[in-house]
Amino acid sequence: MKTFRFFVFPAFFAILLMFTSCTDFFSNSMAPWAARDPDRLVPAVTTGNLDELMALTENSPDMSLALLKRLEKAASGASGESRQQFQEAALEVSVNAAGLGQAILGAASDLSAIDSANAQDLFIDAIDSMKNLDASAELLFDIIDDDFEMDAADPDNLAMAAVILLAGEAKKSPDTSDYITFFPPSPSTPEVNRALQMADVAKDGVSETFKEILTALNLI
Repeated sequence: MKTFRFFVFPAFFAILLMFTSCTDFFSNSMAPWAARDPDRLVPAVTTGNLDELMALTENSPDMSLALLKRLEKAASGASGESRQQFQEAALEVSVNAAGLGQAILGAASDLSAIDSANAQDLFIDAIDSMKNLDASAELLFDIIDDDFEMDAADPDNLAMAAVILLAGEAKKSPDTSDYITFFPPSPSTPEVNRALQMADVAKDGVSETFKEILTALNLI
């Protein structure tokens, strides 16, 4: 059985600051009625507006979830390079939609106090606080299907999306902590198989920190 290692998670949390470092455009700029209904604000996604929409929604899990829904529709109706572009975008958007960065920061009152003794509990708490996790993982799994060219995707985004799929499956289990500790489960699920495949493709292209994260979560 693989050893569950968490000594790399302080670096992981530092990396996740990227997800919350920009001004939250929607929280500060939207009218109250609009903020309550993200699905009404995000337009249909095209290859022309994709980058702008990703930038505008990246710090709002609810807006990112609305964008992820649009990406599912766009990818299902596209082919070739456009479809691949929408699928690659879904990797990053799913992490934002699940609120992984915000959940980690919310669970850690003092990043400098994180060590191997409390990192597992912190990660479990983060999973439990990600309100969009179930929907994000489900949409991600639907978008990243068998025709997705994983080798062409950004390895870091691929790795983090694999973590989202793992977290989604862990949240469904009776005991989240046990699920992660003894991952992968037997019998497996299509979502688990996809997460393992994504992590395996990503492992040789990610930084050592990301590789340690995948190892710590038993994804590789």
